[in-house]
Amino acid sequence: MATTRLRQIALTAVAALIALSGLSACATRPVNQQIKVLGSDTMEKLTADWVRMYMRGHQGEQILVRAGDTGAGIASLIAGDIDLAAASREMTEEERALAKSKGVRLKRVTVARDAVAIIVSPVNKLTRISLEDLRKVYLGQINTWQKLDPSQNAADPIRAFGREASSGTSDYFQKHILQGDAYGGDVKLMPSSEAIIGGVMGNRLAIGFVGMAQAHQAHDKVKILKLNMSSTAANAAATTTVSAASNAETSDEALSSDEYPLSRPLLFYYDLSKEAKVKAFVDYCLSKDGQAAVSEMGFMPAHKTNASK
Repeated sequence: MATTRLRQIALTAVAALIALSGLSACATRPVNQQIKVLGSDTMEKLTADWVRMYMRGHQGEQILVRAGDTGAGIASLIAGDIDLAAASREMTEEERALAKSKGVRLKRVTVARDAVAIIVSPVNKLTRISLEDLRKVYLGQINTWQKLDPSQNAADPIRAFGREASSGTSDYFQKHILQGDAYGGDVKLMPSSEAIIGGVMGNRLAIGFVGMAQAHQAHDKVKILKLNMSSTAANAAATTTVSAASNAETSDEALSSDEYPLSRPLLFYYDLSKEAKVKAFVDYCLSKDGQAAVSEMGFMPAHKTNASK
């Protein structure tokens, strides 16, 4: 929690300094509005980058970015405490019902795309894992590395790292890999994706999952596993190998069309009553410059997937 608070303070300070530097260059121009953003830690650095770029041409505004998780962002948005919620998952039915009960009409905008990467230590011999085996690892049904790789020591236990329930990445993983089941009792829940990377990189027995862009940024610390996606019984009995790191499977087209099995949209939610306040910033994120920043950060452009609900 201390790490999260420090990131919140740092990001707020960065946004405030950007705004203040603009004011010093144009002292007679008052701050006319403040936009507050909270949500997914997967989107933390990307959102901060958008803010820095946007503020160059909007010195009369302040945008304060706080790191947290998707659940906290959506809850704060419904409560009216923030203006934009950054989300790495769709809203739940419970969240939609709560918003409706409070008379909050929310708009959903896809601002980028990402995928969930499965990571291990670079010294781990494993190079790929099937989606079914991954599910069994996180349910506690596979608990030693030899069951995944016969060449490994039978006594070596698997140390699985996951995210807390309010994390959008965790929600996505549980729905798409665990099929709604709870984590096994030995899965260690971490407060952030950075914490998972830190837990995996120095532990040859560890496995975890984070956003693909975050995994690529930590390429010198962790190894991304390839995924084996088995066909269902209704289809031909065959196994398709999907590489989490290859150009073919993580191209703009692949992630945007959901060809990669763990591809997902990254979203902004906002209250329609505040659309006039946030629209210029959201439009900038979707602009040519904003989407160029998406690619530079290792995410995939939003393309034509934007929609409101």
